[in-house]
Amino acid sequence: METKLLFPTPVWVEDDCGVDLERIQKWVKIVKETDPNGRVASNDGGWQSQDFIPPYIKQDHALTELYEKILEISYKAADEWGFQHYILEVSNLWMNVNTRGNYNHVHTHAGSVLSGVFYAKVPTCCSGDLKFLRDFKDQNLKEGWGCDPNFDRWEHLNETEHYHSPKENQLVVFPSWLPHSVDRSSSEDERISLSFNLHVFSKIYQDNEVYPSKRSANTNVPLKVI
Repeated sequence: METKLLFPTPVWVEDDCGVDLERIQKWVKIVKETDPNGRVASNDGGWQSQDFIPPYIKQDHALTELYEKILEISYKAADEWGFQHYILEVSNLWMNVNTRGNYNHVHTHAGSVLSGVFYAKVPTCCSGDLKFLRDFKDQNLKEGWGCDPNFDRWEHLNETEHYHSPKENQLVVFPSWLPHSVDRSSSEDERISLSFNLHVFSKIYQDNEVYPSKRSANTNVPLKVI
């Protein structure tokens, strides 16, 4: 019997990226000291920075190497996914620092096509796995009719969640709409990661002037609310 996998979800993992971890760790420390409150998004506890956007990412020497690696791996991922005649751009990047008790709620990254995370510092144990989940509407695969003992194995065909254990200098790229979370850390040491989103732009649309060339400079256009 032939088994066909319809609409598989890709996740790309690149180990040993060769990025200068010490430099990034020092940079994260400076940003955290400058803005100790950070922001609250998907994180429960821990610290998350504000967004850094392309002009700053490209100019900051501590981020340049990582930025180039993100684009390199993301282009490989998008090519494998079947994209062509396109341009990738990192739209925003932020950093996360988690210690004991900190975790991230289930979320997606709306508005982008690819997202990812780079691990700059990972404790030797128990700092919280990255967890990917099936869409909630498909969760009844297990819960709707039985329980765990009704399945003789859990694998890509029937698992409702998939765990990824992070490694230092590792880059993970995935579709932005894939639900994911980060498990609670049990480590006293910091786990430092940098998350990012990418937008995809069509060269065909660009060449045919589908995209607007610039924002209108006319601020005196009258507006009418109907």
